[in-house]
Amino acid sequence: MTDAVPYLVGIAPCQDYGPEKVRTAVDSAVTHAGGWPLISGNVLFKANILAPRSPEDAVTTHPAVLRGAIHSLKASNPEIQELLVADNPGYIFSHQKEMLLARSGMVELERSGLAKVDLLSERGLVNVAKGKALLSSMRISRTYLEATTVINAAKLKTHVETEMTGCLKNIFGIADTATRKSAHASRSDEHLCHAILDIFEIRPPEFHLLDAVIAMEGKGPSHGTPRHLGWILAGKNALAIDAVAAWMMGYQDPFSIPLLRVAHKRGIGPGSLEAIHLRGASWEQIRCPGFKRAPGNIRWIPTFLRGAVHGLVKVRPLLQRERCVRCGICATVCPVNAIELREGYPVIDSNRCVSCLCCHEMCPPGAMTAKENFLARIAIRNRTRS
Repeated sequence: MTDAVPYLVGIAPCQDYGPEKVRTAVDSAVTHAGGWPLISGNVLFKANILAPRSPEDAVTTHPAVLRGAIHSLKASNPEIQELLVADNPGYIFSHQKEMLLARSGMVELERSGLAKVDLLSERGLVNVAKGKALLSSMRISRTYLEATTVINAAKLKTHVETEMTGCLKNIFGIADTATRKSAHASRSDEHLCHAILDIFEIRPPEFHLLDAVIAMEGKGPSHGTPRHLGWILAGKNALAIDAVAAWMMGYQDPFSIPLLRVAHKRGIGPGSLEAIHLRGASWEQIRCPGFKRAPGNIRWIPTFLRGAVHGLVKVRPLLQRERCVRCGICATVCPVNAIELREGYPVIDSNRCVSCLCCHEMCPPGAMTAKENFLARIAIRNRTRS
């Protein structure tokens, strides 16, 4: 049945992170998606553990979803030998392993004996040949590459650079800091998209789960606002799940999102909602009215005019000096060295800045904000209405 419907997405309601509700929802979503793949050997759950933040902040995959998924997977695959939950966090948190795993709630999975929890970088990195489209070289987690089975356990959030982050974007975390910085060092939307997909296609996961119980809206993936959606999604195709999630977020055409459009062009999955078979709920049931998208693009401008006005529509980093703790992290993570510290405060070279907003994403107190100019605010207003 699943072979006849290649883009099958299972979905199940889940109103909160109560353990029984989550386990029931995961079981239901996975069943609607055709069931777990047959597994033996070791299993890696590639979670989103971006930063040492509480699960309630909606920055990371909620540990309750991982707990429910592990119980569900083990029940259908008793031959599993070893199970690991891991991720590479944002650049600045790789040396804060204990705090990262404790604050995100991941450490409780290990304490309860369900799975080992670690950083993907712990066993080192592997140099990988150039990507299919863009990256000339990549350094990828050995743990990820050598896992017998990978389950992608993503978190649904907005993203100030890629508009959304879900299953496709979650795999970006398997690369080292230098590779990720290289991916961000461009003013082109499609540059970053191709880089993300180069990394994704190195070793696509066998199965995908998306935590959309509490998602993030606004200025994600770190400083947005938690938003209750109440769903868990599952399936074998990452792009299909992300397209369903984008529809949930209010996109009439999910493939207007550059990452999804480019992924389809590269043959990673469907190119329309009509090509996706949604099981477990109707399309109208899952729509979230008034969802606040991330700032920062020009979808409202006709295609033939975009080249002329692209440079006029800007979302740039802007320092809120009163919130700055002078930690210097923004300068450390900038992929093009556009930030200089003066008396401890960051000063941005606007000629070098590529508006990747890595500084905004990684700023612990949220002092580096994403500031839209006038045309960008009009674009965001029009996108929200579409």
